[in-house]
Amino acid sequence: MDYIQQLDSDILVFIQEHLRNEPLSKFFIPVTHLGDWGLLTILVTLLFLMTPKYRRIGFMCVMGLILDALVINLLIKPIVGRMRPYDAIENFNAIVPLFSDKSFPSGHTAAAFVVAVIICKTLPKRYGIFAITLASLIGISRLYVGVHYPTDVLCAAIIGTIMGLLTVKIFSLLENRKNADNEQ
Repeated sequence: MDYIQQLDSDILVFIQEHLRNEPLSKFFIPVTHLGDWGLLTILVTLLFLMTPKYRRIGFMCVMGLILDALVINLLIKPIVGRMRPYDAIENFNAIVPLFSDKSFPSGHTAAAFVVAVIICKTLPKRYGIFAITLASLIGISRLYVGVHYPTDVLCAAIIGTIMGLLTVKIFSLLENRKNADNEQ
């Protein structure tokens, strides 16, 4: 475990010392803010909910985001209790406002992946590719701005993917059950 923590820290210090620059900061800071307060995921969900053709996808997003928030914020973060990198790594600086909650896993990344996976499973491929790319950029941005470790982001992407797939599966099972009941 110490090896993983050291590798996580080394990657972030490398980013801070060798990759941070003004053009990348102008790109990654707005990207990271897309996840603040669920801004992007809630906006996308509301757009789906307001469009009758895509309302089902909107309800999936609502369910997936609720599951994700419960698992991440009420279960995993309190149990793991990992300090943020800017609190744990000497001379390491975040370039966005600091957070008071725990670091593991990244809520921004997980929520983005929940919605991206639901889009992948329900809409044409080009929308899924765009959604996964954007979710990945949000995850990378969390490293760049210095508020999460690489394993926070990687695990969050996995958790978000699982929550998205689970949500699609639950909706599919409920629809199959409803269709079976209507045939009787």
